Amino acid sequence: MPFNSSTIILDGHKHRFIDTGSSKPTLLLLHGISCSLNFFEETIPLFSRSFRVLALDLLGFGGSDKPRKIAYSLELYSSLIKEFLDKTRNNENEKIFAVGHSMGGKYLLSTALLYPGSFDKLVLSNTDGFTEPPRWVRGISLPGIKQVLKKVFTSEPVSSKAFKTAFHNPEQVNNVSYKKNLAISRDKDAMETIMALNRNYKHLDFSRTGLRQQLDQLTIPVLILWGDHDLYISPSVAGIVHNEIPGSELYIFKNCGHSPMLECPESFSNKVVRFLLNDEQ
Repeated sequence: MPFNSSTIILDGHKHRFIDTGSSKPTLLLLHGISCSLNFFEETIPLFSRSFRVLALDLLGFGGSDKPRKIAYSLELYSSLIKEFLDKTRNNENEKIFAVGHSMGGKYLLSTALLYPGSFDKLVLSNTDGFTEPPRWVRGISLPGIKQVLKKVFTSEPVSSKAFKTAFHNPEQVNNVSYKKNLAISRDKDAMETIMALNRNYKHLDFSRTGLRQQLDQLTIPVLILWGDHDLYISPSVAGIVHNEIPGSELYIFKNCGHSPMLECPESFSNKVVRFLLNDEQ
């Protein structure tokens, strides 16, 4: 579905975002790696019935700036998210909910820990942060080979195969959304961001930064969602996340992969809305 986007300056960098829906409270949507806010485009109209929906292209991705020389870190992304919320908040008493997919889930947790009180509830879909990346992932950013590998990973055959793996049943995804998000995943400048993230990974690792060890300090309700056929982050990780986040709820989508917001948008949005509004109605 088409929607109008705007730009906002966060820490001196231009960011693309959307602000739609008229209902309260506010729902922030954060995408994963190699993606943009368009990854939620099938659920945004559904969420807009119940929330004011904010969706942000994270720094380095989508329509936001992609600075080459910047020290990416959990602290940086968390501060950008906090600044975004502060600049778009309607009033101090406004409830803020958030949904984060994959990498976006890790950034939401980081923000909640570094800036307590930022959110009233969180939904983490197939979240990153609880597994160690393979050594080869770090290796693709080594000098001398990164330009060759960037060309390979953004090529049509390789990128198409990798994107298809994000779904258990790719044919269930809206064809227009599928093609649009596939094209976004092939962005060469975003690939430079991914390589920069890999080079600076110790500052983006949820465990090595010490943030994972602080999860017992979370006092807000958290819903964990996962697809039972996730080939990117094993469904077995869902239980680990559930055990480490106090009082969290866990739901597994059947016959679904890494990206339920595109593969089963109605089921995904219904589950999210019920969790977020169960004490509002």
